[in-house]
Amino acid sequence: MRALLMPVGSHGDVLPLLGLGQALQNHAGWKATALVSPVFSKAARAAGIDHRTIGTVEDYQQAENDPDLHHPQRGVKAVSRVLGQFMRHSYDALASELDSSSEPAVLIGTTLAFPVRILQEQRKLPAVMVHLSPAVFRSNLKPPILTPNGPLPGWLPSWALRLFWWLADRMMIDPLLGKAHNQLRRQLGLRPVYRIMDRWMHQVDLSLGLFPEWYFRAPDWPPNLRQTEFPMYDRDDVHELNADLESWLEQGEPPVIITGGSAFANRKSFYEDCLRAAQTLGRRALVVTRHRSNVPEGSRWVEYAPFSLLLPRGAALIHHGGIGTVAQSLACGIPQLVVPQAHDQFDNAYRVEQLGAGVWSRGKLTQDLARVLSQRRCAYPIHSGLHQAARLISELASLQPGSGCA
Repeated sequence: MRALLMPVGSHGDVLPLLGLGQALQNHAGWKATALVSPVFSKAARAAGIDHRTIGTVEDYQQAENDPDLHHPQRGVKAVSRVLGQFMRHSYDALASELDSSSEPAVLIGTTLAFPVRILQEQRKLPAVMVHLSPAVFRSNLKPPILTPNGPLPGWLPSWALRLFWWLADRMMIDPLLGKAHNQLRRQLGLRPVYRIMDRWMHQVDLSLGLFPEWYFRAPDWPPNLRQTEFPMYDRDDVHELNADLESWLEQGEPPVIITGGSAFANRKSFYEDCLRAAQTLGRRALVVTRHRSNVPEGSRWVEYAPFSLLLPRGAALIHHGGIGTVAQSLACGIPQLVVPQAHDQFDNAYRVEQLGAGVWSRGKLTQDLARVLSQRRCAYPIHSGLHQAARLISELASLQPGSGCA
């Protein structure tokens, strides 16, 4: 069997799917091919899987430098611009890879990999959509937190929540995320679809949630959803802390670690505010960012370090609320101060606070950091869910006619 993987997004979206491809090869004997930005070529090679590139490094850098990308209201519009730019190119690349071999294939994409859904529809192929965060699943009983205002009032009736989702689709999601998608469908002679982030997104053979039920599960989520543990795949092409960082860590008390995520460009003020809070409390601090322009003058900085190795060495972590960062923090028990900016980050901040694993900061950084530093470490027994995910996909393939596995 072949697994054709199309992750859409930044490192936090792409690395777990590369890890899934590795698991399918190592544990199921499949051949995995990933279609990714050339930014992730090294990571694909490190995972030992084949890959094809879409776009250029400059295209990726332009997208992550969009000032609206991490805006709580304009973030969806920024994402839609990138999807629109590469929708046809991504579809053609995936179709070409399908045509390159007669071997049976399973299509695997992340939440916004709409070409996977289109080719599933056209060619009647098995398809799996992988979702890394619970915020992408709608619920009328336990809706996700999508704004800085926190949860919706618990007294809202279900009809009001259905109206909320309908308005969100009609006024924002379909005009933005659905525009390029339906434009491609028209070019291919397919009928347009609407409310793409509602039922349509989950009309696949298997929806995989790479987060455990103890983190979150709503009773009215899609029946074809299966949840695993967090993927816990963060190594990129680096497998150890460098000697300079090791030396610095050993020379003093555990530091406050500050990160805004891999695609968090042009956000120097975020790092300055977090660093100031640590300095006010007299704590050493380490900034982790891939973007040199984010680094405050005079601060200790590393471009990248595997969090599975770095976070156990810290006293606390200040971060943006990305799901991968949350998972690594829960695994090692480092207290978290979450400063969400957009997308699923508000929901993750809420989950962290509900678990007692940290604080959702709403502006009082120094005060909140002092609270977090007073928390005791409490690690969750988390093991990578990638092997379980690979098994679920293998079981799906074995039930498909003509797969060679039935």
